Amino acid sequence: MPKPVLTLVTYQARPGNEEELAGVLRTHVARLRELGLVADKPHFAAARSDSTGAFVESFWWAHEGAPALAHDHSEVQEMWMRVEDLCVPGGVKQVQLSPLD
Repeated sequence: MPKPVLTLVTYQARPGNEEELAGVLRTHVARLRELGLVADKPHFAAARSDSTGAFVESFWWAHEGAPALAHDHSEVQEMWMRVEDLCVPGGVKQVQLSPLD
């Protein structure tokens, strides 16, 4: 069985785009899950309280190859391009994590 991959993404919205970015993040993981790209495991998206316009999102890719499949999916590409447009240049950063057991 494929092993899910824990991911953490940070976002920095362009000034004035905070609410729109928050709206996209509210539905982002649900849509990826519908497409079979994200595992049925806990996830969250939250605004950072220490930085205006900054958000954090964590979710589990369904398997190691899921990010590549997402990059090849036209609907996901459109969603991610919208997120990039709502963020400052370089304002989206993603890392894969290894949980401590």
